[in-house]
Amino acid sequence: MPESPPSGILRSWWPRLLVGAVLGVLLFAGESWLLLRSGVVGMDIPVDGPYAALMAAMRPVVPGLLLRVAAVYAVAGLALAAAGTLLARAWGRGGAGASLGQGLLLFLLLAWDRAIARPALFDDLPAVRPLLAWLVEHGEPWHPRAVVAVWLVAHGAAWVVRSKQGRRALWGGAALAGLLGLWLLGQGGAGHGEPRHPLVVVIGIDAFRPDRLRSQGGSGEVAPHVERLLEDAALFTRAYTPIAQTEPAWRSLLTARWPHETGVRYSLTSDSRMQLQRTFAETFSEAGWRTVFATDCSRFHAEGPASGFAERLQPPRGAVNFLLEKLRYRALGLFADHALGAAWVPEFIDNRALAGIHDPMGYAERLAARLVDEARQGPTLFAFHATAAHFPGDPVHPFYRRFVPASEPLERRLRMHFAPVTPGAKGGWNRAGAEALYDELLAQADAQVGTLLEALRRAGRYNDALILLLSDHGESFHADRADLAGATPVHGARLSEEENRILLAVKPPGGRGEAPALVDALVRLVDVGPTLLELSGLPRLSGVDGVSLVPLLRGEALAPLALYAETGFTHVLPEVFDPGHWPGAPRSFDAYRIRPDGVVEMGPAAHASILQEKDVGAFDGQRWWVDRPQANGTVLRACQGDCEGPDALALEAWFDGVQGRAEAPEIPRPRRFHR
Repeated sequence: MPESPPSGILRSWWPRLLVGAVLGVLLFAGESWLLLRSGVVGMDIPVDGPYAALMAAMRPVVPGLLLRVAAVYAVAGLALAAAGTLLARAWGRGGAGASLGQGLLLFLLLAWDRAIARPALFDDLPAVRPLLAWLVEHGEPWHPRAVVAVWLVAHGAAWVVRSKQGRRALWGGAALAGLLGLWLLGQGGAGHGEPRHPLVVVIGIDAFRPDRLRSQGGSGEVAPHVERLLEDAALFTRAYTPIAQTEPAWRSLLTARWPHETGVRYSLTSDSRMQLQRTFAETFSEAGWRTVFATDCSRFHAEGPASGFAERLQPPRGAVNFLLEKLRYRALGLFADHALGAAWVPEFIDNRALAGIHDPMGYAERLAARLVDEARQGPTLFAFHATAAHFPGDPVHPFYRRFVPASEPLERRLRMHFAPVTPGAKGGWNRAGAEALYDELLAQADAQVGTLLEALRRAGRYNDALILLLSDHGESFHADRADLAGATPVHGARLSEEENRILLAVKPPGGRGEAPALVDALVRLVDVGPTLLELSGLPRLSGVDGVSLVPLLRGEALAPLALYAETGFTHVLPEVFDPGHWPGAPRSFDAYRIRPDGVVEMGPAAHASILQEKDVGAFDGQRWWVDRPQANGTVLRACQGDCEGPDALALEAWFDGVQGRAEAPEIPRPRRFHR
């Protein structure tokens, strides 16, 4: 059969490519209609009162965003049409129907693959739920890929048999593949002879409880990559955060100051309330270091210029990001979950808020490449905050099979869901199931960390890098309250071992050496910055609350430290845990305001109430002193632990001294002290 000239091929292909692009746009339109019809986008909400600012902030951004999404659908439809036409020609069936059938089959194979890899992409579609449940239980990634391989081989064989040109192309392709293999083989050692600039890597794992580690009583199965890093690091077994919420914890981390001195006392604190204090990242920047911060979730934690990081890789901050969580354009998870898609629509692909659409492992691979590239260009401080254990909490393959029993309902295996923290919460998890899902999500975050560390090893930079691993807070599953067994886990609601104890480990350049593997002294998140600066030979931060932990890393003694801590602001009413507690902070949309630039922040009235509601405390490893505001306008001071003797009195005096520097509540209240 004679081959068509190139011009003839183009004339016959263009209509099919156009049809493919149109079908892609129609798929976009169909998904948009379903979103609007379901009401999840929120287009039917009132546009007056507090919602007016929300709609005003989104209106100028959304059209351009949706146009970029539509472009992805159009290009994907065109690509499927081209691939379908090419495959149909292999059998000599060049008709439009055959091309359309081949393209549709490709689409279904892609959906099959993604349903196994990231089942949360389809978990809220009732029509596919039985099939999805079977895939979650039995599907393996190699299944669809094996079908694709056999399918392509069959088409290739048909093309070779039918065409002399195909046979020539086969031999040429084999030669090209051989040359490519030789080139890749020659690149295997690339990068090891490059200059070795100083490298500091700070890795945060959101909500990681250290009791998941083997040395702290865990099974060792949750975080194998962290366990491997700890073989070269010193683990601080009694490390604590001053506040168990991400945004204020990171501000204390960066400035080495207690939350009441930073001005960031809860998530979505107004920028105007932040005290512009020097950060350790700013010191690195001024010393000529490249400074990069990255996270895949910015709904309740976004770093701005005040962080001191010159580059900040994070999803958009504010109202638009909360809207994106509702814009579940599922085909983006099929067509755009790669580097090109992340460059075109990063708001979706590199955004943890988009369950199933965001590919956490692909994101980690791109981030690892960025880390290695930054390290080649000069001294680098690179910080990454992994948020897999945060809502929407959708484990990907193979993590959704690790710890949650197969007997649990599908919705509880694939994504976090909300159950109010109230006694006898119905329809929620049992505590064992909630912790099992949490462990799967920590394992997923651990795999992301492993991707970064492995990239450093391949580049020959792991050994000489200073790596600090931390968590910003823990997580409470209400183990002391049987009546809350079905409730959502929480952090920031109480001052406790579960919520305030954190992971903290340091791997110095060259490894731990003779330093202790486990350091049992009490240390704080505010000590991280001074430690990094001393280890890097940079000037210390002045007038801060944190201290350098370098003496402990050398096996030397350090004067005992104490922790000042406060609760954050959560959806949980404080009287659930403390009957008689003052419950005045509002928990409705009215508590927030939307700035003209779309940033969501706490309003002034809510701010005053949140400060009034906070528990504040001091801890020295033996006892807690805690002040709890009461509904009658007094403050109840309580002590837990060893509350007698001079050490207890010394901690109480220190606690009063630290509070003397606190921001005064805007609602005056008398105090009543109890021991």
